[in-house]
Amino acid sequence: MKAKFYSVVGAFLFCVLVSAGTVQGEVLKNVKFLSGPTGTTWYSQVAAFSGIASGKLGMNVDAMTGSAISNVIQIERGKVPLGLTFASYLPAMTSGKVVAQIGKDEYFKEPVKKARVLCYTTTAAYVLLVDAKSPYKKISDLKGKPIRYVTYPSGFTARYVPEQILEATGITYDGIKKAGGKVDIVGKYQEACDLLSKGLADVIAYTMATNAQAAALAELESQKKFRILALDPKPTEAVLKEIPLLLTTVKKGLHASITEDTKVLADITVWMVSADVSDETVTVILDGLVKNMDTMAQVGNIEFKGMTAKELSRLYGKGKQPPMHPAALKFYKEKGAVK
Repeated sequence: MKAKFYSVVGAFLFCVLVSAGTVQGEVLKNVKFLSGPTGTTWYSQVAAFSGIASGKLGMNVDAMTGSAISNVIQIERGKVPLGLTFASYLPAMTSGKVVAQIGKDEYFKEPVKKARVLCYTTTAAYVLLVDAKSPYKKISDLKGKPIRYVTYPSGFTARYVPEQILEATGITYDGIKKAGGKVDIVGKYQEACDLLSKGLADVIAYTMATNAQAAALAELESQKKFRILALDPKPTEAVLKEIPLLLTTVKKGLHASITEDTKVLADITVWMVSADVSDETVTVILDGLVKNMDTMAQVGNIEFKGMTAKELSRLYGKGKQPPMHPAALKFYKEKGAVK
């Protein structure tokens, strides 16, 4: 009788653990995956993976809107298993550095404990844009000038990284104001472009794809040609030592305003996963991603075309960042992508 009782209790506890997703070996069937606002490339790539997951992996992946900082916070709090962020935030997550303050909340004040790296995917370039007729040619030309600079609220990556670039060049918001300039904050990239087109801004921060036109920039140059300010070598080196960015090129002709190949700093999208997610789930996700890159390229972002396990692990071991999920590291080693 006792044996039967313990058998029933054991079966009950097993069912509870399985339903909670805590038994090693279980592949999650229902997954919430935080991306970016609808209409962005982040939302597109998660939506593309959602289609692959439901059609080929036996998983129901719910593509949800989010942001680079809040996505990681939600993983930390155990609210979701997956979310996107940018590589530029990884050092802050590791060391505990405030990258945004909203009200009394200071984000990444404490190092993250549960968020793990799954893979590195697409890129986005950070640029400072001026009127094509502007006297400013490179970023250092802005120092000490009474410029009208347009940026975004705390928490926007398009604010955080350009701030690092400006500060490395000796330019701060206080410095701009002391020189007689002004710093305006807007909530959308389109608003920043509108201000530049109307002559109400001298410089705007912007983030753009390096392989496809941006609708906001196309609309901007229908009214006014723009120019990307050139990077200065030493400040660029200083930023690259602190933040894991890529030095890449925006090709001449991507927009009519871009009349020559231009070096820019680009961020990398990082798929983050909770440390609580089973090894088996991580392996299924990565295997499904690698085997369906054509679909990811067609539906999500053309940058996925030709990506392999090597590209998905390309920032591993570079600079300060949260650990990679053990199952992801094992996957990449088995593929010969990392040592």
